[in-house]
Amino acid sequence: MTAARDVTAARHVTAARDVTGARDVLLIPCWRRPEFLWHCLDNLSRAERVGELHLLFRADTGYDRALHSVVDEFSPHFASHQIDEAVPCPYRRARQSANILGGYLLAASLTRRYVFMVEEDVIVARDFLRWHYAVQAAEPRLFCSIGARNTRREVPESADPQIYYLTVGDYGSPGVCFEASVITRGLAPHVTRSYFADPGAYCAEHFPASRAGGAAVEQDGLIRRIQESEGEAHCIAYPYRPRAYHAGCAGRLRRGSPGGTLPERIRALGDVIYDVDEMRAAAERPTHDSIPVPLNTPPWDSVRHQAFPAGAEMPA
Repeated sequence: MTAARDVTAARHVTAARDVTGARDVLLIPCWRRPEFLWHCLDNLSRAERVGELHLLFRADTGYDRALHSVVDEFSPHFASHQIDEAVPCPYRRARQSANILGGYLLAASLTRRYVFMVEEDVIVARDFLRWHYAVQAAEPRLFCSIGARNTRREVPESADPQIYYLTVGDYGSPGVCFEASVITRGLAPHVTRSYFADPGAYCAEHFPASRAGGAAVEQDGLIRRIQESEGEAHCIAYPYRPRAYHAGCAGRLRRGSPGGTLPERIRALGDVIYDVDEMRAAAERPTHDSIPVPLNTPPWDSVRHQAFPAGAEMPA
């Protein structure tokens, strides 16, 4: 086993029959927030085309075993699924990055073509998957498509469900979709022991011209730098009408699970994460990607590119 595989390999826990190449894969990294996972899956189970996917739950070291009961509750909605435990990463700071990056490599080896990634605390709209399929078909040279708000640019939102824009250098992980070859070609070469041992030094050495801040070196910062280096040849697509939001990223919701039984926590969380005013009060800034988005989208049958307006530049 290679050094990279030592920190990204997974121990197989629960799986359906072999699905290699049969379906596209939805990767769901998870850890200790089963109440968030419940809401994540409640909305994913209502998403168009979810029944066509293989769901890969990537359970990080020390995960809450309650996730098994949550997955079991929603499993009838999915064609197939599996739960994999990540091998403990020896580098404490890189543990979450190892889990997600290792999950990407595993998902790319299993998928038919696309790898979607939705973390356990991300909430998606009903047409989240269909939008990704449509924009990936319209832009076959994408680095990735992202369904959440772009928090790195001030881009005005629109009620029009068809329009999207292309951008460079502002990758964010909530609600993303990659064509598998992007993972194997672009991401995999950097999933190495040297990255996990010292992410900051690795990013500074390999991406010295990056505009990303020196503290942004976890998996999303690494992927941002990789895309930045590819530039306009492989852009990112974002919708003007967001299809997902990072509910668990709001400041006061990041402090761990509240008390009570799991059903009580699920109900209590539901009173907050779908309420715009409650989430604005919890968010770190008004345009933060934790602010709820409409989960029901008006009918649409195609997507079209529309350049973002002048002035929507990335902050330095």
